Amino acid sequence: MSDCVPENTHDSLLVAKEKLLQQIQTMNLFDDVFTAVIFKDEGACRHLVCELMQNPTLRLIAVRTQDDIPQLISKSPRLDIVAEDAEGTLYEIEVQRLEEPAPARRVRFYTSVMDSELLRKGVDYDKLPEVYLFYISKEDIWKKGLMKYEVRQYLLCGDEAILYDNGLHTIYVNAEIDDGTSLAKLMQYLKTAKAGDTSQGALSEYVNYLKSPEGGREVMGEFEKYFREEGRKAGVEEGRKAG
Repeated sequence: MSDCVPENTHDSLLVAKEKLLQQIQTMNLFDDVFTAVIFKDEGACRHLVCELMQNPTLRLIAVRTQDDIPQLISKSPRLDIVAEDAEGTLYEIEVQRLEEPAPARRVRFYTSVMDSELLRKGVDYDKLPEVYLFYISKEDIWKKGLMKYEVRQYLLCGDEAILYDNGLHTIYVNAEIDDGTSLAKLMQYLKTAKAGDTSQGALSEYVNYLKSPEGGREVMGEFEKYFREEGRKAGVEEGRKAG
């Protein structure tokens, strides 16, 4: 029998699972499959939101992850996390894994989808909540040497510029620039997600659990489900292109 052919299917499946367990050790929060599994844990999501807002006492009353966020139109980009605090403020988070040619327009798309959902539920325009949208990227997409960029809009009245407050706060943060702040430390953690690192509270706890033999095997089905779904999507896309 050829060395390339496994002796039986059971052995080949065991080998595949062991390889996946090894692969999990190298994954970080910019890997699609790892992020998809990590963000199923509410504690990890809550920690991320509180750290991004630099407010450890922020009281979140609801957290939704990608699987639970309604998709109103067929366009593929989806937010990773949407959370709401006790005051009704929304926190929307997107972790961008691949290079995006038009990040500002992508952000525009996200906010329009979420506003449409709220209006569809009968919310009046004046009751639209404050929204903080965090766009997390691995690289400094604006190339200005900063870790954090905040968007502010102004109304020009002749020579005077008045702050234009429509309730939307857009913040870009990246893992390329380390300015030594606590937020930069969070970004560096997302880039490494090293097993044994306990610096990021509930987020670290769940990462460490997934990278342990016990945790990795327990959620193996989630990883396999993700890979199957991605394979299905790729097949559909190939079929569409082929006509």
